[in-house]
Amino acid sequence: MALRKITPLMLLLSLIMGCAARQATRAAAEEGAAPGDAQPGVAQAGSTQPGVAPLPKGASVYRLDNGMEALLIENPALPMVGVNVLIKVGSAYETFASSGMSHMLEHLLFNGTASRDQKKLYDDADRIGAYNNANTAEFYTNFMIVTPAEHIRRGMEIQADMLFNSLLPEDKFEKEKGIVLEEIARSLANAEEQAERNALAALYPGHALSLPTLGTYNTIQNMSRDAVYAFYKNHYVPNNMILTAAGNFRSDSLLAMIKEIYGKAAPGMVRRGEGLPSGESDPQWATGFQRPAQMPPLDNRAQQRFYGGADVQLQIFFPIPQFPQPEALELIDLALARQTDSLQTLLQQEFPDQVKSLSAGTRPSPVGNYVQFSAALAANAEVQKISGALARRAAEVSFALPGETVQAQAVKARTDFLKNIEKPHMFGIYNAHLLAVGGIDAALASAGGKGYYPAAEQIRALKLIGAPIILVQHPRPQTAAAPAGGEKSRGVFSDDPSGLTVIAVQNEISDLLAVHYLVGRKAMLESKYGKDAAKILHDCLGQRLESQQNQQAGSRFGFTYTVNDNPMIPMDDIYLHPDFGYIRVEGLAEDLPGAIGYLNRQLAGFIPTEEEFRKAQGKFKHGGMAMGGQAARKMFDETVDAILYEENRYPEGPALAYENLLAFAKEYFQPGNMVISAVSPVAPDSLNRLFRGFAANAARPEFAATPAFDRGFKMPAEALDIEKPGGGEQSYLFWGFLREVEARDKPALKALSLVLGDRIIFDIREKQGMAYRMSAGIDLKQDKALFYIRMGTRPQNVDKLLPQYPGFFDAKLLSDLSAEELEKTVNMYLGRMMFRRLSSINQAFYLGNSFYFYGDVEHDEDFLSELKTVTVSDVQRVANKYLKAENPVQVVVR
Repeated sequence: MALRKITPLMLLLSLIMGCAARQATRAAAEEGAAPGDAQPGVAQAGSTQPGVAPLPKGASVYRLDNGMEALLIENPALPMVGVNVLIKVGSAYETFASSGMSHMLEHLLFNGTASRDQKKLYDDADRIGAYNNANTAEFYTNFMIVTPAEHIRRGMEIQADMLFNSLLPEDKFEKEKGIVLEEIARSLANAEEQAERNALAALYPGHALSLPTLGTYNTIQNMSRDAVYAFYKNHYVPNNMILTAAGNFRSDSLLAMIKEIYGKAAPGMVRRGEGLPSGESDPQWATGFQRPAQMPPLDNRAQQRFYGGADVQLQIFFPIPQFPQPEALELIDLALARQTDSLQTLLQQEFPDQVKSLSAGTRPSPVGNYVQFSAALAANAEVQKISGALARRAAEVSFALPGETVQAQAVKARTDFLKNIEKPHMFGIYNAHLLAVGGIDAALASAGGKGYYPAAEQIRALKLIGAPIILVQHPRPQTAAAPAGGEKSRGVFSDDPSGLTVIAVQNEISDLLAVHYLVGRKAMLESKYGKDAAKILHDCLGQRLESQQNQQAGSRFGFTYTVNDNPMIPMDDIYLHPDFGYIRVEGLAEDLPGAIGYLNRQLAGFIPTEEEFRKAQGKFKHGGMAMGGQAARKMFDETVDAILYEENRYPEGPALAYENLLAFAKEYFQPGNMVISAVSPVAPDSLNRLFRGFAANAARPEFAATPAFDRGFKMPAEALDIEKPGGGEQSYLFWGFLREVEARDKPALKALSLVLGDRIIFDIREKQGMAYRMSAGIDLKQDKALFYIRMGTRPQNVDKLLPQYPGFFDAKLLSDLSAEELEKTVNMYLGRMMFRRLSSINQAFYLGNSFYFYGDVEHDEDFLSELKTVTVSDVQRVANKYLKAENPVQVVVR
């Protein structure tokens, strides 16, 4: 659920952190005047004459009786309304003991309230077409909900229920811990995140700002539900909240709803420190806007740290004042940007082949502002000499800016504010930090851009002199040389008697064991023995593994298990495939023979008990955690799928009985029906030998040669135009066509899909505002490609959209495709794919998936590598070749 910092826009907003020390005097200059020019009737920098900035059009400010503040901005041109509630608590109000609690709580609030369980929360939001999300930062936690204008009341009811009535269910707590731990692991895989943690610890010792927003492995693992609940009840009170709303509404009507929905919550006394009702705190630990008892020493001694990057990083931080005008920090950034290239050139001339790059910018905080210089250096660089030279060059930087530059920034600020008002789904995110630190008045003051003129005067005489904080970050020492060619050490092993396949990967620097069991032929065997047999069997295995007896026996291995897909977890849907099930195991690699031997014994010949069977059936009989359930959407999906996909080779099986489950398990859990992918610190052949006990005395299954099942596309014999009545608030539209494609064209077709999808979605959603969720592009299956648009929209948009669809698939539109656009689009996709492959267990999944479906563990990696080499001419070639709609299919449910 968590959204991280927005860049570069959040950089602009973070400049306002100095608002906490804002003086009562605000100087303003008339639009267009140079900073130093006196204007009749206008206060000059440093004067005591008050200024009153005009409110943005449609804006009004209120305070409810319970202390909640509200900023409402009407924009009748929008079809939607976005409501954001900001709670003034984040990682800046935590300690080592509670580090990560604000972010953990944000996750937990999506797990159920006194009147809505987790599924109902999601269903209620989906039913009104709402976007419901949240993010956590240093000084706030922000909850946003965006709905069509006519549904905003119901959206606010959902949001208020989460904010004030959440239960933080015990049975969801460990699951959310796991998700957050995965998030921490992902962040720590990023060298920039490691470097940032080192910098925060150096700049803010003794303050909560030195801690990561996500928390640490240790703090999350040791966090209790009761402690988080106490934190929740302490901070989530209306007098610690700011509500902002932007979009299509009348302020008087919306305010009445806000009072009714949010105004009934009782205020409370917010105790800082630990965030517990006891108000415990450490006098040596500062939070919020407090300054720590010990600021970092300014004695020119460098602090040495290590991180996962490739270059030596030299970072020099100069303390600067808390300026009366927060816009001052943005202007400092602008002045630095104008001079950084020349500084880099001078350093590179003075130290040839030692300085790779230089960057500079401000690092703002109510606790202390800094100007930061970061130089990437070669391994043999003379760090001490370069540090001295950089400090001398920094002292020569001028912060005097021309009047026209300041005026341009002021005008840009006004434009940015107005642009944000037109994005109700992002308005609260863009302004959250400013609201949390400076309040509503600070946000409104920033809208006019007047603060840039006095800010320019405040920084004109600034000089970066004195002793800075120096941090040198070295690449982490490598414990072992990489295998030849830079490839990972891995092997693929097949056991002839049993048919078991083991893919073993060595990661010497990690003490983690990750084992992924891909169990195949699910569709075939479920058709024979019973519907959902795999899901039930996996749950039975999960019950056995989590039993008290097995917990005691396996506790020394630190195992965590995942045996079934959870649609509530983002990106877990990589497992939603009809032909395989999976078991994910992660634990310690300290005793590999013992750990893998334990797993072998648990899986070999597993027989579920009747009690385990009944419990699993009870868990899934109501459809599990499946989202949605709207009749019109279901009819639409079924209609489209029946047209596009081949007949299911394996029809749905009978209702599952216990006896059938036993027969299913006997065939399904055979070693020869599995692909085991495992990552550990030991050599691949050594790891493979440990799994041989699992396959001992097992025979190869009779169906071992049955190919993996992946339901393919079928070519329609004629054009189809189908319309069905659906009723309700949303209509559902599909338009597309199928083409047979050559295998060699698939990487270029994937790139074409990414470009087309971006352009189509931007046009329909961002330019026309006719969709919230939609998909478009090219779906590749075997030797066919589906070119398509699939979306939901309001009924009044249907007849406007349908005539547009064919025009989006015109090869001529690709004539303006640039190398820059292609690179950006492909890299964005590759970044997402890399994101999915960060952890050892996810890497194991992709290896097993590649082998099961393609017989080649490198298929996934090879395809992504080929995608990197696609050129503009490749994309235009396949566009001309395939963008010809033959027998198009159109389906409308409204």
